[in-house]
Amino acid sequence: MKATSFPSVLSGWRRAAVSVWKEFSRHDGAQAAAAFSFYAFLSLFALLILAAGVMGMVLKNRPDLHRRALDYLARNAPGVSDMVEEALKTSTDFGGLLGAVGLLGLLLSGTRVADSFQVWLNRVWEAERPSVLRRKLKSLVIMLVLGTAMALGFALHSILVYAASRTEGLEAPLSALSFLGAVALQGAGLTFAYSYAVEKGPGMGGSWKGALLAALLINPLLLFLAWYYANIGDLAAVYGSFAGVVMGILSIYYAAYVVYLGAELNLFLYRRKESGA
Repeated sequence: MKATSFPSVLSGWRRAAVSVWKEFSRHDGAQAAAAFSFYAFLSLFALLILAAGVMGMVLKNRPDLHRRALDYLARNAPGVSDMVEEALKTSTDFGGLLGAVGLLGLLLSGTRVADSFQVWLNRVWEAERPSVLRRKLKSLVIMLVLGTAMALGFALHSILVYAASRTEGLEAPLSALSFLGAVALQGAGLTFAYSYAVEKGPGMGGSWKGALLAALLINPLLLFLAWYYANIGDLAAVYGSFAGVVMGILSIYYAAYVVYLGAELNLFLYRRKESGA
């Protein structure tokens, strides 16, 4: 059996990338990512209200944890930490009420994010769209799974960062472990979302490759955007107090771009398998 040469493998990857990009454009992936980012940004306000309500009650008597959470946001989402700090101050007095309002708002606006995701995926896979009630129920499940994956990823990152601060010489291994853990959790969540959102799709076995690609790209992309906006873009000079808002929208948009490209990769691989190519 003749071994496949590296140039032929590279050429095959290039053709696959071009095909995935063409299908992404044909299916209006950029517009779908824009709709996703719009609804996600609306739900972000509700999420911040909910998080502020919960954190206000939990961190009320723990100023050290309060400051650590704000420092983490300042490093990874510059411009947003000021808004969160104001919300935390408000939540000290209205924690329970603020949390209830945030939860209700998250249920109303957050499901629209998963709704737009489902509608686009079912159109791309040429599957029948679920009924409104079924779509809403599935959106709640998708939100729960992805939210759990994000929460576990944040918890893992926080634990490893704390461990790195208490040990010498392990910063690099623990950072790598943090990245791999985040990729694993996000990949698992996206695998479920890709397969569950489509009424008749590839299933879990046919969704993990696109999910892995998206998970591998999302964190480096967001870190690059945070670094760029903090050191080169200087959004604060252009947008003033709205810099955090602009950065939030752009970060969500590009992350959604990657997620939808992962879905297109799953479709490409599925069609190639079905055709026997």
